[in-house]
Amino acid sequence: MSNRTVELERILNLVKTSTSDVPKETRREFWKLVRQIKREVKPDRAEVTIAAEIRDILFMLDRGKIYPIAPFLGLEIVGGFLAFMVFLYGMATPVNWIAITTWTLTEIFAVVVRFLGLFFVVALLYPCGRFIAGKLFSIQIDAWCFDEYKEPTLKIDYVTFLLAPPNRRKWFFFISGLWTLILSMFTGFVGFILGGDILGFTFSLFLILFYVYVIGTGTTSHGRGEMAHYNREKKIEKSWRLKFA
Repeated sequence: MSNRTVELERILNLVKTSTSDVPKETRREFWKLVRQIKREVKPDRAEVTIAAEIRDILFMLDRGKIYPIAPFLGLEIVGGFLAFMVFLYGMATPVNWIAITTWTLTEIFAVVVRFLGLFFVVALLYPCGRFIAGKLFSIQIDAWCFDEYKEPTLKIDYVTFLLAPPNRRKWFFFISGLWTLILSMFTGFVGFILGGDILGFTFSLFLILFYVYVIGTGTTSHGRGEMAHYNREKKIEKSWRLKFA
């Protein structure tokens, strides 16, 4: 039994008996061990299983509940479709984007409706990006849940995640983030064709600039979304390739 396995079992016993939160020091030790596992060319199955169990316990302590994927993701897809219909309803009122200072209350209302429709299309259909990425890179999704910001997302099966090579984990997060841009671009394209709307393209430009900033700076902060996770796995991949070589 390796020292890492011993440490993982110690942490597992600690989090199993935790009635509230797990100390930050213990969390830091655990995630350090996880990064070590991620760098292994052939991760030890026993270590992966223990790490996944610890992560699931921490996940439940942090997030609370998880829900079955099919009904909740299905409801989100329906909600996203309804949000798209709201966006189209806002398109029924012509808006002159060149003369913003002369907008009437009707035009302002139409822009607000369009924005809300666009926002909820992206917010509600975002989890589909993780579902698609999971299918593409053989990383299973095991539940629907809320993230730390109380936004809907999908929980990753940590065993298949840790057993996947870093390049697959990296592209999993990249595609998940790219999906948000695809949704925004599609909605923007429809709005532009129907009535010269620029909200979707403006939001898409903001996303592109944000993604360029995140990837360019190499930040791995949780607050920077999927592309920050992409950066983390990209850094791990470099170490993994050195070991692989």
